[in-house]
Amino acid sequence: MHPTTSDAPLPVTSQTTPPTRFMVSTPTEVRRGSIFLTFAKPAAAPNVTCTGISVSLPRGGAATDLVNDEPRANYMLIDDYPRDSTGATWSVLRLPAAPVPTAPEWGEAPGHEFANIFDPRDDLYYKTDGLVPKDSALVVDYGVGQDIVNLDIGTGIDHRYKVQMLRLQSSMDGLIWDDLDTDPVQDTSRIERVFDPPLHARFLRILTVVDPSNEGYAVVRRFLINQGAQTRSDDDTVTFVCTPDEGEAVFDGSREFTLILSNIPVNQTPGAATLGIKQTVIADGGEDHHTTSLDGFEKADSAFVFENFSSEQTRVGNGEHVTLHWTGSPENTEYHLSWDDRTERISVPAARDCSFDTADLPGFAGLSRTTTFVLDAQTTNSSAQTVHHYQSTTVTVTDPDIEATSLTATGRIAVREGGTDTFLARSDDASTQALTTRAEGDVTVIA
Repeated sequence: MHPTTSDAPLPVTSQTTPPTRFMVSTPTEVRRGSIFLTFAKPAAAPNVTCTGISVSLPRGGAATDLVNDEPRANYMLIDDYPRDSTGATWSVLRLPAAPVPTAPEWGEAPGHEFANIFDPRDDLYYKTDGLVPKDSALVVDYGVGQDIVNLDIGTGIDHRYKVQMLRLQSSMDGLIWDDLDTDPVQDTSRIERVFDPPLHARFLRILTVVDPSNEGYAVVRRFLINQGAQTRSDDDTVTFVCTPDEGEAVFDGSREFTLILSNIPVNQTPGAATLGIKQTVIADGGEDHHTTSLDGFEKADSAFVFENFSSEQTRVGNGEHVTLHWTGSPENTEYHLSWDDRTERISVPAARDCSFDTADLPGFAGLSRTTTFVLDAQTTNSSAQTVHHYQSTTVTVTDPDIEATSLTATGRIAVREGGTDTFLARSDDASTQALTTRAEGDVTVIA
C-alpha cells in the first residue's frame, strides 16, 4: 500500500498545435494536428502514485469528434511520444491496435513491403519473393482482441498470383485457430466477410491448403478490418494507454508526465471535441480509477464563409417578430445586425450556423412596417485593417404603420369601415374630423 500518497487524479493541462484550435480537413486534403498533454500534481498536494493513464480521442465525422476515420486519413499513423521528466520510460498501447505482420514463412519481394497490405490503395501491395508452399501462413497480429465487424482481403493482380486455395482463421492466443468458413476459399481475388455479432479476435491469418500450381509469387493487395460506415458507433475512439515500465510512477512536486500525440488526422466538421482521460492511482485505500474529460479542442475552417442570410418569415403581421438565419465563419469574425427600427447596431453570436429571433430583443415590440435587415460581418485583413462584408434581407409587413413628413394622395384618402374616423394632427389636443370630408382633384395632407 501507499499510505503517503493521494487517491486523487493528476490534473492535466493541454496545448494544441496550432494553438487552441485545429484546422478541419477538406474533401481533397487531410489536415493534421498535434496535442500536448501534461500530467502533474499541484505543488502543495500530497504525492500521487499512478499505474496507468489512458487518453481517448473521439473518432468519426461529427462536430464533437476529432479524428478523421476515413480510410485515406489512416488514423493508425498517429504518432505517440511519452515523456517523463525523471527520465523513466512508459509503454504506450494503441486501441484499436495497429496491425503487426508476423509471417516469416512468407518472404517479402524487394519493394513490396508487408505493411502495404494495410493500406486501402490497391496499387500498394505485398508480394512474396517466391512460391508459397502448402501449410504456410500469412499472420496478422492486432496487438489486443478486436471486435471485427467486417473483413476485406484482396489477392492477386489481373487474376494472376492469387493464393490458390486458403483457409481464413482467427485466434486469441496465436496457438489455437478457428476456421471462419466451413470450406476453404478457392481461386478468388477478393474475400469479404461481415460478422454479426462481431468476431472477437487478436490474430487473423491466411493458411495455404495446396501447393501453388502457377509460376509462383502470391500477392495480397488488402488485409483490412472494420472499414466503412457500418462499423461506426457514437463512442468510437482512438485510445492510447500509457503505463510506466517500472509498474508505477510516484508524482511529487517536481515530476511531470507528458504525452505528445502528433500527425492526428482531423475530421471535416467544425466544432469542439472533448478528450476522455482515465487514470489509475494507488493509495492507502487501494486502487482507484478516475475518468474525466478535457474539452476546448476547437476545430475551425480556415476559409471565410458568409452566406445564406435570410428570414424564416418573408411576410408577417403588424407587431410580429421574425427569425433570421445565416451561415458564417465563427473564427476571427464579428457580426452586427441593424434594421430600419434600430438606431444602433446589435452584436449577434458568431457560429457556423446562426439564428437570431427579434423576439429575444428586450423592449422590441415587433415589426410595424416593411423592414430591410442588414448583417455586417467584420473581419481583419493581413494588414490589420478592418473589412466589412454586408448582406441584407427584406421582410414585408401586412397593414404596416406609415410615417412621413408629408403625404400626397391623388384621388382619395379612405378610412376602412370599423377603423378610426379621425386624422390626428401633430399636437395632442388637435384633430381633424374626416367623416364627410370631400375634395375635388388632388388632396395634400401636411403633418
